[in-house]
Amino acid sequence: MGPFWAHLDHAIKVRLPIVIGVVLLAVLFTGIVTDPVRRAIGYEPTQPIDFSHQQHAGDLRIDCRYCHTGVETSRDAGIPAVSICMNCHSVAAIDSPGVAQLRLLYEQNKPIVWKRIHRLPDFVYFSHSSHIQAGVDCAVCHGDVAQMDVVRQVHPLTMRSCLDCHRNPHDFAVGLATDLKGSETCTTCHR
Repeated sequence: MGPFWAHLDHAIKVRLPIVIGVVLLAVLFTGIVTDPVRRAIGYEPTQPIDFSHQQHAGDLRIDCRYCHTGVETSRDAGIPAVSICMNCHSVAAIDSPGVAQLRLLYEQNKPIVWKRIHRLPDFVYFSHSSHIQAGVDCAVCHGDVAQMDVVRQVHPLTMRSCLDCHRNPHDFAVGLATDLKGSETCTTCHR
């Protein structure tokens, strides 16, 4: 049995660096090569319906949570359903071209296929609700959306930017309601 274990140790010593290298290359390939534009500062895709966050969140002061209903209770903030939009637009701005498109989708029971702007790699776990409950304002990660006619990515949303905020939250979240620092344990975000 001794030679078998000695051989096994050698095999592990040879194969382990290869396995680690392949995993790292896969992470780099899927996280950087396949989707570099989507995670870049300034990413601002054309959406299927013109929608002004500046008008809705800025001028009209509609709270983010009204449309992004999951932000306080789940991992995802959620993309608003057409029915959420129609709560107001069944009576407001009904003659605008965007609302006409919206009404047609509503009548056909079809969703708006928005192009996602803020996206983390699939191997990252992020919970909107835990950040909201800790008093982190949406603008910390998403920028001042209330001043954007068209939403664009303004922060890198990288591991470094997350760790910088977890280590020094008051540098990023002015007026944060808690003195707690975010976790730096790998398994908090990588599950």
